[in-house]
Amino acid sequence: MIVLVFIIILEISFAVHIYFLSSYISKKDEKSFRGFLFTSVTNIFLGIFLSVFILISPRELKEINLDRLLFIESGLIFFFMLFVKYRVSRRIYRRTQDPAHFHYSFFGKKVIHASAVGGKDVITYFMTLPLTLICGAYFVVKLGCN
Repeated sequence: MIVLVFIIILEISFAVHIYFLSSYISKKDEKSFRGFLFTSVTNIFLGIFLSVFILISPRELKEINLDRLLFIESGLIFFFMLFVKYRVSRRIYRRTQDPAHFHYSFFGKKVIHASAVGGKDVITYFMTLPLTLICGAYFVVKLGCN
């Protein structure tokens, strides 16, 4: 049970680490850099602790129900990716409603400019697509089988 708790803590720390990394790349501020360094050190020490603990008592690792853990993780990742896609879609929709991003044609139809969709939105949408499909498929199949 202790190993499972530390594995979950390590996974949360990885997620926070990725958040600080992306935040530092986009903002270049000191707070994000410190968070990135702190989570790096935390991940290293948690990994070392888990490795030593598993070497000392391997039966703890054997007791983990990996199917349930993967089911929960795939569901969380799937819903997080859906949330990211929802936010990107909502941001694009709001820009399409802004008069700065469209004009009316000669025939009275609304013509949306390419500025309504930013490059960051397209990259975010398509980079999260594989993880959404893989985790979503696993989650839905396991949800139907159990």
